[in-house]
Amino acid sequence: MKIALPLIALLLLTACPNHQEPANPIQSDNTQSKQNTAPLIEVTPQDNKKIQQETNKPKKTMTSDIFDNGFTIDDHPLLIEKISEQEFTKVLDNSLKIENSTVISGFDNIKNAKLALEGAIEVNENNLITKIHAKNGNTVNLLADFEFYNIDENTLSIIMDDGYSGISLNTGKFIGTYRLNSFASPNKLYRFSGTAYEGCAYPFVEKYINDEWIAIIRLDDIFNQTISKQDNQLEICGYQFGFFENNQTAYIKVTKNKETDDSDYYKIYFKFDEFTNSFDLTTIPQKTLPLEVAIDFDNYEQFTHLNKNQAKFFAGLYPTAKELVIFGKVSYNPNITSLIMTFSNTENEHELITHLINIDKNGNIIDTLNIAYDEIAESWSKTTSALQKEQITVTDFHDGDPTQENSCKIDDKGYFYLVDSKDFTQTNHSNDN
Repeated sequence: MKIALPLIALLLLTACPNHQEPANPIQSDNTQSKQNTAPLIEVTPQDNKKIQQETNKPKKTMTSDIFDNGFTIDDHPLLIEKISEQEFTKVLDNSLKIENSTVISGFDNIKNAKLALEGAIEVNENNLITKIHAKNGNTVNLLADFEFYNIDENTLSIIMDDGYSGISLNTGKFIGTYRLNSFASPNKLYRFSGTAYEGCAYPFVEKYINDEWIAIIRLDDIFNQTISKQDNQLEICGYQFGFFENNQTAYIKVTKNKETDDSDYYKIYFKFDEFTNSFDLTTIPQKTLPLEVAIDFDNYEQFTHLNKNQAKFFAGLYPTAKELVIFGKVSYNPNITSLIMTFSNTENEHELITHLINIDKNGNIIDTLNIAYDEIAESWSKTTSALQKEQITVTDFHDGDPTQENSCKIDDKGYFYLVDSKDFTQTNHSNDN
């Protein structure tokens, strides 16, 4: 399993597994009864008439064109500029007085980990971590070598398939590993961290929210949409070192050849403040629970498309999105707005993905969950969901047959966590025999 994941996958690879692994989809043994109790997100003749009426009205609130052709370089929350080694060195010399490094305390002995983290981790006879029980109730199944426990942050650094990653024991969410050069802004609001796989570094930007570091941007996602298109570089694999000049400006060194120290240098400017008010959550229609979500290519066009200005709010999360369509919002937590959003991708227009996105009152995206999926290729894989008051049940299908079902809840801070999982592939194989 490859550790180097896009940010969306990073956010989803935790509480509730879903269609991100299409060969192992999901369903419930009571799907039929759920369909009888909750309204399906499909377009009825009445909906069509209402949508047509809304379409014919003057678009008073539309401040820019519909977002339907992806983001431009200026739309991204990070402005990345290639600079000279001389400029990098000069700024570094002037910034040495700034404390950028992340000081950690902990231990790297698995024996100490088994004692100190009893009840939080399960370890097999080969000293491999097989399960994590997070504080918020989340359970994560994995197979990983223990590397380091960070006492201050209650996080683990682990090794999975020759890749280095981190995971929070508070939420069960994957975060950066201490092995990557980690450095924070002077106000300790942002930091660079990341994962590493087969000698490649995959840095991302984390934000400190609710006493937790949350990955908000995969740096190479933005890099590939901006710098790479200009320089024909595929990734910033050789990320080696970086520092903040101030709270909004960081610099990184990317080494292409360690033997010759052939390196590139980049200045990264944070533009988050420009996008904070680009999306007004109060204008989104409220949907009642329970609700069946089955958004696909046949009906998604009839929902509300974001305009270019609104879409900027999500540019860090979906840097390769071609279009963003919103159905509405539901309420699971008084301090969290849960949006139902569908997007297509500029890199694969044959897929349509729908997420439930949890946003706090300060406009921070806390977590996402894949709740629907559709593809043009003969509908080989599909995902639908039942949004109930008590929990969210995500069912995956493969070639029309249900294969797996995951049930999730949302904790007080807005993180999704797994409460039940059923694998129907084993049942189907046993029936074949």
